[in-house]
Amino acid sequence: MVKGFIFFRKGKIPFVMENYRMELFTDDELLTDFTKEYNFKEDYILEGEYFANGFQGQKSIFLVERSMGSVCYLRCYMINRLTVHDEYDTIGLQSFFLDDIFRYKYNYIDMVRAGINLAVEPKDIYKIPFSMDNSQYELSFRIGNDNRLGLLEDFDKKGELLIPLYTNKIQECYNISMILYRLAMFMTSEAEVPFKQITLYKNREKVGWFYCSLVSEDAISVHDISYCEFDVLKYIPKILNNIALDSGNKITRSIPLGHLGNTDTLFSPQRFMEQVMSFEYLFDKLEHQKAKNPQFSLKKELIYSFNLFPELLKNERLSVEDISDKIKEIRRTIVHGYMYYYDFKNNIEAKRLMLLLDRLIRNMSLFWIGFSKEDISDYGII
Repeated sequence: MVKGFIFFRKGKIPFVMENYRMELFTDDELLTDFTKEYNFKEDYILEGEYFANGFQGQKSIFLVERSMGSVCYLRCYMINRLTVHDEYDTIGLQSFFLDDIFRYKYNYIDMVRAGINLAVEPKDIYKIPFSMDNSQYELSFRIGNDNRLGLLEDFDKKGELLIPLYTNKIQECYNISMILYRLAMFMTSEAEVPFKQITLYKNREKVGWFYCSLVSEDAISVHDISYCEFDVLKYIPKILNNIALDSGNKITRSIPLGHLGNTDTLFSPQRFMEQVMSFEYLFDKLEHQKAKNPQFSLKKELIYSFNLFPELLKNERLSVEDISDKIKEIRRTIVHGYMYYYDFKNNIEAKRLMLLLDRLIRNMSLFWIGFSKEDISDYGII
């Protein structure tokens, strides 16, 4: 739990904050005026001071998702370093998951074997342009340390994704973080892929930090082996640009990710329904006229889609018609209440079909992004 002040009109309102829940408190009328102005308001910005060390305030900016009375629920916030003004030009994101995807270990070993001293100067391995909110950005994946900074350098980091910014606005940082989080989600097929740290820079020097629920000190990834031979520059630019079509909290144009789960939800009826919704979302994008036809049932949609990627069923003993019928039937039994949570949890066939649906949704996503069937076959990530 941390404490601080927010600036409101010509005064300050104290707060305590924990888990992105900010509770304001004061005895004067300032809090009453605040609640009248912001009660039930969504997506607004507050400025203030953050006292992490107990005695020295650091200038802070808070993006409030919604507020109820004297409680503000935050999307994210930014903290400046001591004595530093709120000016920055680059955001840097550290993620063990993105390190794996961008092949940190393999690139590091190759460069060391080539005689490059990564303790003297960092190196940009990849530069990938992408478009977000009608602006062109460029992502750089950088490894190594800057010897000029000495002990000010972060020696605990591995790789870092650096993106120059257009504004000093917190919303831009949030949108970029969300896009790269979604990239890690899609590439790893996991719903929980937290960042290790997000840093703000000015002229390559740290000036602050960005915090949101996507950041976790417990972040860890074990996906590096999967990306041993992954062609980053062949796949990541197209995938990143598609994901960046939707930079906010809604997904309307980019690939769907709501069906991805964690170890607790991997085989649940709720996730099965989310898989079906993601499949139908993609089918509408790929075959809009067929999706509009009321005679083209879910079973027909599944048969059509599985036939686009016959390699998915090469080891299956059932025909594409039987598999599609079983998926349609499981959906019906869940919707109409014939299969409850415990029945589904012990259904081996349903679990097998869910794994198959995950692979189909990923292939359809890659196909919609613009990859050929040969590219999808060579994708190589399990």
